[in-house]
Amino acid sequence: MNRRSVMFALAHAGLLALARPVSAQKPPRIVFLNPGEPVDRGAGPYWQMVSDSMRMAAQMFGMQLEVLFAERDHLRMLRQAEEVAQRADAPDYIVIVNEKLAAQQILNMLAQSPAKILLIHNDLTPQQRREVGNERQHIRNWIGTVTADATRAGYLLMEYLYHRLGDREPRVVGITGDPNTPVSLERAEGVRDYIVQAGRGTIHQLVYGDWSYADGENKATILLARYPDTNIIWAANDSMALGALRAVKARGASVLVGGMGGWPDALSSVAEGGLTATAAGNFLIGAWAIILLNDYHNGHDFAAHGGVSQSFDYLVVGHENVARYDDIVMKRKDMLDFRSYSKALHPRPGPYDFSLKGLVEKRNLP
Repeated sequence: MNRRSVMFALAHAGLLALARPVSAQKPPRIVFLNPGEPVDRGAGPYWQMVSDSMRMAAQMFGMQLEVLFAERDHLRMLRQAEEVAQRADAPDYIVIVNEKLAAQQILNMLAQSPAKILLIHNDLTPQQRREVGNERQHIRNWIGTVTADATRAGYLLMEYLYHRLGDREPRVVGITGDPNTPVSLERAEGVRDYIVQAGRGTIHQLVYGDWSYADGENKATILLARYPDTNIIWAANDSMALGALRAVKARGASVLVGGMGGWPDALSSVAEGGLTATAAGNFLIGAWAIILLNDYHNGHDFAAHGGVSQSFDYLVVGHENVARYDDIVMKRKDMLDFRSYSKALHPRPGPYDFSLKGLVEKRNLP
């Protein structure tokens, strides 16, 4: 090759390098505004588990992740959002949560940011959507929403508890989360939907809680004294369910207790015959969010595969499948290959399939 050809080849290579997408030049940067705490302070490890699954997936896809914990203080979360919005070097993506209905304000705060926004876990309420619009409308950089189907979780949990109760007439009390968190209301709605559909059973009372073990125990103690014929207690997270279980044991009552989350201590309790069941797997929402962002960043828009709003199901874990779930999803979670779900790496038609049931039932253990 002569000197002129060499120079032309080098110049051509340089132009190609400049034309490459950003993802080929440097890893995309993601900031997660996590509403929870970096360590468990009584309300359970859910938000640490979400961050862990997000971090695992980000490492697999070569993405940079920064997690800012708001310590369950929505005002602090707003301040963190403002700080990120004012950064001279904005991240590529910002993941937010509608904790205590703060997402509407955060979306407006970040509307002029070059970063793309993904909302997870708590969706906007219908009223909020009427005011700010939907994804990719008035707030153009709000590219999508990922939720676990909380209404379905409540439905599936109550269906399981009814099945375990057998022919006895259900007498139900419930402890849900705070009234300003959409998923706490949706989980309660799912419970009511199943009881109405079943055509039998009585809901003695539903009370709000603060998501903590201590509050679950306190609320259950009061409710059991008020309704001594109770035979089912459900709670909107595993911490409150485990607290309720302690109250049941203290009273010596025969009550089935179900929670939501699939946390390690809840799984141990199910295996030991304590909790009857837990609706598990929603902590993987962090990993699913990374998969969608990775595909979007690499030119495979998730909107073409299920829409801008994506949702996935829970898996009820009881005595018959707790060992397998714990082994595959918890003890061997470092072996989960989130890349197999990517449309960018494995192009295929149809929506995403974030199926925990398929993962637990079909995966061959080494």
